[in-house]
Amino acid sequence: MTEEKLLGLPVRSRRMTGAAAGALFAFYVWTMCRSLSMYDSPELALVAEQLGLGHPFGQPLHTLIGGLLARIPGIDPLVALNAFSALAGALTVIPATSFAETLVRPGPNCPAGDVRFVAPTIAIAGMHPALWEPATRIEVYALAAFFALWGAARFASAVLDEDPRSRPYLATGLSLGLAASANVVCAFGVAVAITPRLLTAIARREIPRRALGLVIAGGLIGLTTYLYVFAVAGREDVVVWGAPTNAASLKHYFTAADFSSKAVASWSEWWGHVRELSEWSLHNGLIAMLLAGFAGYAIYARKPGLGRFFFIAPLIFFVSFIARNGTFAVDVLDYAGYLAIPTWIAASGVGLFVAYLAERKRSLAVPALAAIVLLVMVAPPAPYERTRNRDTFTWDIAHEALQAAPPDAIVIIQADHWIGPLWYLQEQRGLRPDVTLLAYGLASSGWFWRHLYRRHPDLDPLPLQGPGGRDARVRRFLASNSTRPVQIERAGLANRLGLPTCPSEWLLDVRAGCGDAAQEPALTRYASAALAELEDGSPGPSGLIARVTLDRGHDLYSQGFPRAAIASLLSGVPHVEGLGQVDLSSVPLRIRPSVRPAPAYEPRVALGDAARNLHYASTIATATGAIPLAAYFASWSEVMGPVQPKFTALPASPANL
Repeated sequence: MTEEKLLGLPVRSRRMTGAAAGALFAFYVWTMCRSLSMYDSPELALVAEQLGLGHPFGQPLHTLIGGLLARIPGIDPLVALNAFSALAGALTVIPATSFAETLVRPGPNCPAGDVRFVAPTIAIAGMHPALWEPATRIEVYALAAFFALWGAARFASAVLDEDPRSRPYLATGLSLGLAASANVVCAFGVAVAITPRLLTAIARREIPRRALGLVIAGGLIGLTTYLYVFAVAGREDVVVWGAPTNAASLKHYFTAADFSSKAVASWSEWWGHVRELSEWSLHNGLIAMLLAGFAGYAIYARKPGLGRFFFIAPLIFFVSFIARNGTFAVDVLDYAGYLAIPTWIAASGVGLFVAYLAERKRSLAVPALAAIVLLVMVAPPAPYERTRNRDTFTWDIAHEALQAAPPDAIVIIQADHWIGPLWYLQEQRGLRPDVTLLAYGLASSGWFWRHLYRRHPDLDPLPLQGPGGRDARVRRFLASNSTRPVQIERAGLANRLGLPTCPSEWLLDVRAGCGDAAQEPALTRYASAALAELEDGSPGPSGLIARVTLDRGHDLYSQGFPRAAIASLLSGVPHVEGLGQVDLSSVPLRIRPSVRPAPAYEPRVALGDAARNLHYASTIATATGAIPLAAYFASWSEVMGPVQPKFTALPASPANL
């Protein structure tokens, strides 16, 4: 069978491979987010639309291409940017197919395979949640995975052909450099996997000695996109993270000094994280795909090719990278992004395995494909349960909170799920320009204050230098602008800053006197409705809803409103038969306010967990004398959990919660 070219890569059938990628793209677009999602998505959207600069290391390739797509007439920029991820994810079918088909070339010790099954099998595997998740929201991982695997596929073809030309090796490096311009870690993981084979091929004189230099040169050319950082650094009309305009600020930016990265403290902790990742992979069927993929590579691995090492090395690299995080939770959505490359490689191996079975006996391919479809259908969330296309929760809570802020208010926010969307809505969509958004986590950075004062020149000046660190700086800022109303995200942060708070509908009001009663705030009522709408079909929001309702429940309890606190906690719990409307009349409306440590549980989760909301509701009910109600909540917490309270400094008594 003659080879054809698709996106510059050898494939056996452009029509079949293109159709498989197109079908997967249609599925991704159908189920993708059309608004803002969590984590870095709002920031990535903001800097792409503004052509500004995001957090280190800048992701210039995503910003530049995203900036072009966001300017397509007649298309909402957020739809275009989400579709950008979907397109990059679906196009990865092409290098994954090319890589697999390269291994099924006639030769000694290489069994024949029916390669017509490769691309469709890989596209079906692409529907698995581990690959679907980063391809259906605004993120960099799908783009980085596409370019990294394109480079690997081009290199595999050149090595097997013992290609003496310069072009394939230059293209390999260029593609890896472009991948690094989207995500450095993704590019590095694939580079680690192909380097031993590159050096071995040069030593055996299978490829020209200049291949190493060509790969490096291509990589450097791809990295020239980082010149964008220098080109945009001096802009003052858009968000430019770090404002890296001189040697000191450039060092600060490229060493990610605005972030505190905590690594594991011991090997035992690292192994514990690996074990948790393995259990997570077993639960969602990813282990089954990895095993089937390894079987395909074991059948077709050949001495001249990349083979089994290329399968194993990226898997070990990315799992090791994820497990080294000291602040670890298996439900961090970014982990699926980092695992996308080894998962796509596994999908190539699954395609090889099905091709092998189809060549032996066509009837064997049918149950094999059925098993892959079943794997995709049972891995949560199943394709028919996915609701990300209806997910607007992040946008909506930020929109409502910003609209509800008093005129000329200072709004102090800390968590990423508040900062990103509020920032985007104000700076890009022009919502409530009178409100001053103070991101507490960035209050240590001079560039943030300069940007803030450029946007709000009517603010009274702040002496940045002074004793007391970040908290004292924020207090000085508030003192300089004492006539403005203030809202804040959390009561605990307000306590650190010496600010009294009272309940409000979306954020907390900073004021001394509160009323005698508080109702369940609009934030938690909206969260309850969104939870019922999305269920578990959009990874992330269910945990986020549990988190924001737990936070608000804790704040209300600290402010002395236990009944409203429990109502807020319950709004983050999915509706299930048996846990219906409960009578909270046994819980007092008002008790004495008290500073209470936030509830903490083991094992850690990225955002929240409904079982923890129920456990905390049980704790509040116990502390206020509603013992039967407390037992009821505790029983449901165990059903949904179990949960393990964690107390590091205080005894586990209701009084301390």
